[in-house]
Order: sequence, then structure tokens, then C-alpha cells
Amino acid sequence: MRTTRVIKLCAAVLASAAIFTGTVAPAAAATANESTAQANLDYWWGAYGVDNAHQQGLTGKGVKVAVLEKQINPDLPVFEGRSLKVFDQPLCVNKTTVATTEATSASVHGTTMAAYVIGNGTGAGGVRGIAPDADVTFYGYGEDDGPSCNTADGAQITEFAAGVKQATDDGAKIIFTSIGGTARVDDAPAVAYAISHGAVVIAASINPGVLGARYDDLGSFNGVVSATGIDRDGNLQTEDGEPFVIPQTTVVAAGVDMPAVGSMGDWSTSVGATGSSFAPPIIAGMLALAAQRSPQATGNQLVQALVATTNGAQHTPTRTEDGYGYGAAWLPSLLTVDPTTLPDETPLMGKPAGFPTEEQIAQAKANGYSPDERSSSIDKYREQNGASQSDAAPIALWVAIGLSLLVVAAIVITVIIVVSQRRKAGKERAA
Repeated sequence: MRTTRVIKLCAAVLASAAIFTGTVAPAAAATANESTAQANLDYWWGAYGVDNAHQQGLTGKGVKVAVLEKQINPDLPVFEGRSLKVFDQPLCVNKTTVATTEATSASVHGTTMAAYVIGNGTGAGGVRGIAPDADVTFYGYGEDDGPSCNTADGAQITEFAAGVKQATDDGAKIIFTSIGGTARVDDAPAVAYAISHGAVVIAASINPGVLGARYDDLGSFNGVVSATGIDRDGNLQTEDGEPFVIPQTTVVAAGVDMPAVGSMGDWSTSVGATGSSFAPPIIAGMLALAAQRSPQATGNQLVQALVATTNGAQHTPTRTEDGYGYGAAWLPSLLTVDPTTLPDETPLMGKPAGFPTEEQIAQAKANGYSPDERSSSIDKYREQNGASQSDAAPIALWVAIGLSLLVVAAIVITVIIVVSQRRKAGKERAA
């Protein structure tokens, strides 16, 4: 998918939108200027034809969506009349708080992400959700501060994997997180478990200025939808004046100048925010509408439909590594396709992490969640694909050390034998 195609499509739909000025949008009744600022923040709503989908009765009703974040304020007006449940304990067992009324960076972020799925448009930011009638469950990692996370299995898996596993057990159709992380081998069985049980897993790509993880973030898991944010003209975020490219991106969606539910220390004000965090809930909302329309579709089929309907039309999926992946997720075209006619297999294999493997996904489908299988599966993957340089270097080093020790041992043994023979010969001559 060429960048110019994405830009032209977005620009055509949003040509009349003014540039956002960063105005604070208070929770009180809006003035004319504030209404204009809010309209600018909501540019993505009209672009994706959300009102038209709702008029068709597609609101996500009956679809279970899981949000994996740190904290949330479930008592805000933005969730009134919505189906929101907070999982009753932190996924990090050594944390204490998931639901909170304190406006911290963690709670504002988590609350905002949930609101982009089911928000009713009231309160600071006026955030409206694409799938207002979806059944959302919030799985919280816990507060920002304090010790690093320990999950229930003794930290063999991360909070991300623990959340994916729990959400799958609870019947979630769509699972998303907008918190970054690294794709870890130990987490692969949880991802395989979700995919094999018909769930879609979506993860935000990292933002500019974040060190590391550009090539091994959560979106580099096989089968996971990697979501990146774009502006109203279809441009990627930039770093040092250049487009910030995440090669493993699956699709892009709105992520620049977006309203947030509250701000640091204050739930009553909101400013425009930017980041790839906004793309996962928007894509999750789109898929929730598609899942309501086609309730028999599997998660794999929903992803097949997602990548085959980018940029406003159905097409043969073509992926690039220029940061756009398969292109811009597009709700109107997504809703024209019957996902049940598409293959029931994930199109997102061959990612940088290399796992979960097809074998792991098949095992999870047959046997359920099997974390003990991860080592043998990954070892087999490495045998088939060759050890990485980081793996090969230590092996070569130890082989060299082992050979050196054998040589030294042989020399020592030879010296001992020679000395012993000479002493024996000397004693015989003396006798």
C-alpha cells in the first residue's frame, strides 16, 4: 500500500477540518470556539463513517472486548449507560489498585482507551466510542509506581500474557492493549491460545522517542495486529523530521490530535493528545462492529477482512514495510465484507519475533493453554530457522573454550606419562 494512497484518501474525507490548536476542552457546556476545537479533535469519527454504521444498527452489541491497561476510573460520566466491567484483581499480583478516582498518567491513559470503544461523549474530551454497546472488560496491571510486575505464575509470563490468557478464558472476541512491551518467548503460548480460540489480539506500536523495541515490540508476535497512529492527512508520526517507521505494522488508524478523557491530576479538562495508543481501540471498535454483523466469524477471519479492506475498498492484501503495513483500517469497506467467506487462518505469520509458531497455535487449539510446551516449540523453530547471531556467539565461545581445555588436558596427560616413564626407567637402571 503506497503512502500517497493513504494520504489522498484521508485528506479527501477530512479536507474541511481545521487544524487543531491544542485548546483545552472543559467538561462544562461548550462555547462556539470550544465546539470547533472539539470537532477538530473528532475528525476521525466522520472519516470512518461511524454514524452511518450506528444507523444500520451496528454498535458492537453482544461482542466482548478486553482492554489491557494499567488503571481506569469506571465512575466517570463517559461510561454511564455502557457495559463496563473491571476485572476484580490486578494482573500484577503484587500491585493493589486497578479502579481509581485519582487522575494519574496510568488511569487517564487506561480510561481514555476504554472510552474510545464505548464512550458516550460526555465529560472532558467528549470521547465517543465506535462500539458503544460492546461488552467491555478492563483488565488492569495496577498502578504505575511500586515494584515491577509479578504475575500469578511467578512472573514466568508478563502482565500482557496474563491478560491475554484471562481475557480468552472469559470469552473475549477482541483483546487490545495500548501499553508497549517486548515480545517474549514465554508469552507466546498465551498469544497462541487466544488466536486458536477465535480472539483477535491488537497491540500499539511504540512512539517516537522510545528507546529500543522498534523491531521486537508486542506487534512483532505472529498473529498480533500491530497498530500505528497517523494524522488526518495520513502521515506517520515523525522523529527528527523523518517518518517514524515500524516495519511490522499491520494497519494504521487515527492517532494524532485526539481527545483524552481528562489530564494529569484533573478529570475536568482535556487537551489534544498524540500517539499510537489511539489506534488499537479504534481498530478494536471497528472489528466489534464487524463481529456483530458476522457473529460466526472467527478472529482470524476478522483479521483477514481487516487487511483486505484498507483504504476504502476491498482488495487483495498487500503489505509493505514502510510503516503503513496493509494500509489504513477503514470501517465502511470493512463492513461490506462477509468475513466468514475468508480463510480461517491468521494472515500475520512470519513476524520478526518468530513466535508463536504454527505448531504452537495448533497445539493450543487441540490442548488449550500449554505454557510447558513453549521451550520445545521455540527450540524447534530455531533449529528450523538457524540460531541468531546473539545465540550463536556464546555457543561458539563455549565450544572454543571446551576445545582449548581438551588440548590442555591432553598435554598435561602426555607430560605425566613421559615423566612417569622416565622415572621408571631410571629406577630400573639403578637396580
